[in-house]
Amino acid sequence: TTFSEGSYISVSNKILDNKKLKKEKNIFMSAIEMYLRIISYSKKYKILNSWTTKTLTNCMSQMHVHRNSWLSAVYYPKENNNFSISFSDPHHSFYKLDYDNLNNIFTAKEFTVFPKTNTLLIFPSETFHKINKNKSNETRYSLSFNVVPVGIFQKGGDAEIKYT
Repeated sequence: TTFSEGSYISVSNKILDNKKLKKEKNIFMSAIEMYLRIISYSKKYKILNSWTTKTLTNCMSQMHVHRNSWLSAVYYPKENNNFSISFSDPHHSFYKLDYDNLNNIFTAKEFTVFPKTNTLLIFPSETFHKINKNKSNETRYSLSFNVVPVGIFQKGGDAEIKYT
């Protein structure tokens, strides 16, 4: 399936349910558990969906978020100095401050990561992000997934949702 011109998503959105990827899924689940410990969340959760992306040379994705999920993650099996992902702060502060340093994750309007081999990035699903232009001569691959807490949320509201 085409995600953006030259950027493709796997037909399956349950890639991590494949028995051949059991070891990788367990590693990802352990990483999510570590992340959740850091943010002091100890309740149940599950991987809602998972897919792979393929980005051809000179192609990229548009800026996007992952709706209807809580956490998102992207795994990079291979490093290339020309592969990167950017995260953006879409919020416009009332105060337009002139920070002394705009090159850190707390003050930057956009933050770019050049993943190393076997990097797993975990971030809130509401974070705007995009695959940057693949400036290499090789195809960029990644595996992504979304995580949701298990239970009923916004109970009684018009947006009530239940994950089991």
